[in-house]
Amino acid sequence: MSVAQSLVGTWKIDNSESENLEAYLQAIGMKDDMIERAIQSEVEVEWKVEGDQITQFIRAPVKSHSVTFTLNSPFDETLQGGKVFETTYTEEDGKLVKRQIGSPYNCTCSTELIGDQLVETRTCESSPPVSSVRKMNRV
Repeated sequence: MSVAQSLVGTWKIDNSESENLEAYLQAIGMKDDMIERAIQSEVEVEWKVEGDQITQFIRAPVKSHSVTFTLNSPFDETLQGGKVFETTYTEEDGKLVKRQIGSPYNCTCSTELIGDQLVETRTCESSPPVSSVRKMNRV
């Protein structure tokens, strides 16, 4: 089974187990009012795999969005706030790894199953680098 297939299903972010999220969001340039909402929002993430297409749906009270991609194929991804990154997803060492190349910083996000939780580690390659961990439980 591929890493992406192991993520299939719906997951709810456990805000009580987030680590360093505020510092990460500041590092990527998110506005203060958006940071507060992001930290407190109840967010669900759903993963689907259909053939070689993988889709991630993110459902949040403020804004929901989705992204569909093929592993190892770069694409342009527009994030909230209009920032555009060249994004590539790969599978590495049991993790789904997302690399975003753009301005002002490049970012990496690895997603993996640890026990019965989905663990997402995000790193902003600023100076110094800033990382955050978010844990999710299956719905």
